[in-house]
Amino acid sequence: MQLKVIVFAAIQIVAVLANPVEVVERQDLPIHTATRVFHTIVHKSPFLVDKTSTIVWTESSSITDTPVSTAAPSPTIGY
Repeated sequence: MQLKVIVFAAIQIVAVLANPVEVVERQDLPIHTATRVFHTIVHKSPFLVDKTSTIVWTESSSITDTPVSTAAPSPTIGY
């Protein structure tokens, strides 16, 4: 029984070491900034003021190569 566990562990270690991890280089992606203005009522004069909110995001392609799986795990049933 222990021999099977040792052989299985050795196979897993060899499989991990044989699969090199790809290094993804940083790309200069475009950065976008948007400002949103809200009209807000306050209890002091001038009673109507403008409130701003700034949103910043980085544009990238919709499909990216990721080293980890993003798929949901499949359910397994053990009997």
